[in-house]
Amino acid sequence: MIASKVKFAASLYAIMSISFWGVSFVSTKAVLDKLDPYTLLVLRFGIGALFLLVLLVLKRYPLNIPLKYIPHLIVLGILGVFVHQVIQATALLTINASAAGWIISFSPVFTVILSVFFLHEKMTVLKASGMIVAIIGVLLVTTATNQQSFQPSIN
Repeated sequence: MIASKVKFAASLYAIMSISFWGVSFVSTKAVLDKLDPYTLLVLRFGIGALFLLVLLVLKRYPLNIPLKYIPHLIVLGILGVFVHQVIQATALLTINASAAGWIISFSPVFTVILSVFFLHEKMTVLKASGMIVAIIGVLLVTTATNQQSFQPSIN
């Protein structure tokens, strides 16, 4: 019974994070009309840091990070979060949100391919089918057209 609750909670959190991630392209594009990319990123990171700090305090999690790992975390944070966000925000100045989503959606595909070659991870049928479903989903979303019926005007 407990395992099913944990799986349900994990699935719910995964769906929530996927939804927030998917909305981020459209919301970033909308906000870039009012703010420059760097101001937007400072605000996003500030809100995110404040939210995580509140969670740490409310849950009373100890923040025990050995000092020797701090340089690694800084490099990973810069490369894995900051650079990605700067590229996304500046790209959205010149392309539409669906095109940016399409390009970014291939990131996990490349990650899997690189992990197979460099980390010797196994490619399973489940991983391959997940990649195919993700690609089809992005294709469906980005190639959808606005099908409005033609209404001739009467003068």
